[in-house]
Amino acid sequence: MLRLNGKAVRHHFDGVHGKVVQMRELIDVLDNMFDSFYKVNKISKSMLGQVKQERKDLDRFS
Repeated sequence: MLRLNGKAVRHHFDGVHGKVVQMRELIDVLDNMFDSFYKVNKISKSMLGQVKQERKDLDRFS
């Protein structure tokens, strides 16, 4: 039969708490990474939109 003492229980929950903290940090990093991808995508689309508009303007004059 398994005997539980206070030290073992505390050690177990400290380990679980540590893993929860690590998962929160990982989720925060992933969230920041995807926010960065979204911002870069938005910037690149706006830049490409300007290039396409400039090409249309140039084609109209030639």
